[in-house]
Amino acid sequence: SPMKATSTSEAVATASATGDAATVGHELIVTKLAKGASVTTDALGSATDKTSLATQFAGAAGALPADPATTFTVNLNGTDITVDKTKSVYDFVSAVNKADVGVKAAYDATLDRVFFNSTTSGASAKVDFSANTVGTDGYNFLKNGLKLADDGAKITAGATGQNAAFTLDGVGLEQTSNTFTIAGVSYTLKAEGTTTVGVTTDIDQTVENVKAFIKEYNSMLEAVNTEVKETRYKDFLPLTSEQRADMSEDDIKLWEEKAKSGMLRNDSILSNLVSGMRNNFTDRVSGVAGKYNSAAAIGITTGDYSENGKLYLDEAKLKKALQEDPDAVSQIFGSSGDTTSEDGIANRLYDTLKTAMDKIDAKAGVVRGSADTQSSMYKELKDYNTRIDTLTDRLADLEDRYYKQFDAMETALNQLNSQATWLQQQMGTSS
Repeated sequence: SPMKATSTSEAVATASATGDAATVGHELIVTKLAKGASVTTDALGSATDKTSLATQFAGAAGALPADPATTFTVNLNGTDITVDKTKSVYDFVSAVNKADVGVKAAYDATLDRVFFNSTTSGASAKVDFSANTVGTDGYNFLKNGLKLADDGAKITAGATGQNAAFTLDGVGLEQTSNTFTIAGVSYTLKAEGTTTVGVTTDIDQTVENVKAFIKEYNSMLEAVNTEVKETRYKDFLPLTSEQRADMSEDDIKLWEEKAKSGMLRNDSILSNLVSGMRNNFTDRVSGVAGKYNSAAAIGITTGDYSENGKLYLDEAKLKKALQEDPDAVSQIFGSSGDTTSEDGIANRLYDTLKTAMDKIDAKAGVVRGSADTQSSMYKELKDYNTRIDTLTDRLADLEDRYYKQFDAMETALNQLNSQATWLQQQMGTSS
């Protein structure tokens, strides 16, 4: 349910809306803009040599502690920041920015000034040097080095930010930023003044959303249908090691493409998924009143039977439905009820896809970072391996038995030959 917001005076404020916004107008009167805190030094009067603070402020009396001291601290927003006079002004700026005190500092060499700006806006934003006691090295550096003279109270009072102040639909409100969201409408304040913000259904964006959904849906459906319809080449069995040794790499690749083709042809889980998804769109949403209670009623239809549920969109019909009922799409897709017939298409699709995913999980397993031990394919493979082991043991036993029988047969034959030789000898002697 995309919504759009328009402002009658974008010089005062611009606005955008989410699906949670109500289609009503809002009167906005801006009396103050939110701002952050900032302190800018006077021109430092720096020396040409800015290699270090010591060389840069060589002519500024009292700006830095006397030797041999090289470091001191400056307190900013309640946090002590170490300053090293042997380092440059850029190092000092970097130390401020790394201190994470809600202030970003910058030094402009052309203007020869240091700029301190709060990282947030609103009344809580601040640039506060007041904890630097008069006479301390930190105070002297701020006053004599950075030229934060007390006549402007830049040290003792610092600076604070300001909240945005406005009246929205007759109610006085404040925000710490000039950009905020109230009741599904995001406002960006630009200047003091009055404007009216109107919120309406964004029909064009709704149509684009539906078109994008249908494109993704058809892409996924085509991927599933490709697997279900893929040709199965039953004569191309997995290659043995001996067969691979006699084939080139290209021949092996072509063979395996044929061998793997059609592995999911007419798979019952995927076939039922395609059929279920088609029914999700063709069945009426009984929980929605009025004439716009089905996908077809708003221009979303499936192709003929041979296209297996491919979706088509009649944009003119969809726009007409949205003009008459801005909630038509959100109700047909997003409704929920106690039964499937009362559920919108999105909820039906979720249930249909979840059922198919659970079946795939139960059959083939899903990689979740641990070994699959529950799927039916795992159990089937485990059973095959067990049977292979059992048959291998039986083959070994049978082979051992045959060897023993052969040995016994050879022994018997040797005995028979020996007896035959003895009989021949006896018969020859007798004659």
